[in-house]
Amino acid sequence: MPAFKYNAKDATGLAVRGELEAPSRKIALRKLAAKRLRPISVSEALVEGAADQESRKKRSAAQWISTLRGRDKVQLSRSVALPFMSALKELVACGIQAGDALQLMATRLNDPAQKYLAMRLWEDVRQGRSLSEAFRKQDKVFDDSMVSLIEAGEATGSLSNVLVRLVASLEDSKAIKAKLFSALAYPMFLMLIAIGLVLLFLFFLLPRIEGLLSSLGSNLPWSTKLLIGSANWTLSYGWIVAIAVVFGIVSLISWRKSTHGRRSFDEFILKLPGLGPFLRDLQVLRLSQVLTLLLENGITMVQSLAMTERSLTNMAMRERFAEARSKVTEGSALSSAFKATSYFDGMALDIFTVGENTGNIVPGLKQLSRQYGERVDAAIKAFLGVVSIGVLLFVFVFVGLVAMGIISAVFQLSSSLSG
Repeated sequence: MPAFKYNAKDATGLAVRGELEAPSRKIALRKLAAKRLRPISVSEALVEGAADQESRKKRSAAQWISTLRGRDKVQLSRSVALPFMSALKELVACGIQAGDALQLMATRLNDPAQKYLAMRLWEDVRQGRSLSEAFRKQDKVFDDSMVSLIEAGEATGSLSNVLVRLVASLEDSKAIKAKLFSALAYPMFLMLIAIGLVLLFLFFLLPRIEGLLSSLGSNLPWSTKLLIGSANWTLSYGWIVAIAVVFGIVSLISWRKSTHGRRSFDEFILKLPGLGPFLRDLQVLRLSQVLTLLLENGITMVQSLAMTERSLTNMAMRERFAEARSKVTEGSALSSAFKATSYFDGMALDIFTVGENTGNIVPGLKQLSRQYGERVDAAIKAFLGVVSIGVLLFVFVFVGLVAMGIISAVFQLSSSLSG
């Protein structure tokens, strides 16, 4: 009878490894479930000769050394998340355990970054770590919200559904970025043309016509005076402004990396008109989606709130939500605890109140997710429209002022020569 090696966790969360005999892998999984073990990876133990084992070890060692040598050449980033999660979702949907899927991806994937990521994750899982713990170590690829959802999928046994939602969310984000790029492509092209015209005017046209314009003395039109003054100021002090802007951006990024800076920055952007409400709605949407998934799969409210807290990316909102979670743990009503955060509007609080009165908050959370999803989509469309129109107006006004300054000076010079 075939033997299967397994890596699992018991009811207390401790890692358990062993080997059992079963006619098939499906029956082996049933035996593990009967023992109340949650499998992480289950693979058939092959019987090999000593020579075959030694050859296999040499091949594995050579492959691992090759991977380590190429580690510095592989750059992991957020862009790897979508294709990697899509491949993992397809394998898990076919009934393959997550650990086995990672091992398969480590050998079958062609993309170097995805292959290396799969090997790193499989190595952690093989050592007894959970899938969410392995994901959390790869913070260059997976953010806290994604890790929290993976953790929720492991806790509820619905990892396949979680992967489907994650892939859908990543695809939506990619589609939004594509829409943003397509909407801003033409305005940014015009902006580049405007910058090119300015550079052409500053370094080529202005030195050639400056002598002619100076012959007019104080008779220059106001638009031409403004244009020449702005050009001379840019040539004299523009590099100082550029250095100051770069220094300010670098300082802001460094400050935001600190704990206090991150919290203060996140609190500040929530107060900005337009952007603040949009980011708040986006966080509430994420919160309602994660909380719905957890409660639907039997996780208690206190545990669900603790897992949902880690899915929030805004540190200021996460701290307020942690305070609300503490109040709920102490026995306060969910609606009153959330009301104290000031991040939930009346509609959301009413949904929480109705859910508490009926004893089932999940339908209300689903409705809240739909409504906030529609609100976020509408805000994105409005933002794209405003930005596109704003950039176009800026380019047209800027080019118009340059053209008016030059043309009015030419007409003034022509009039002087005619006189």
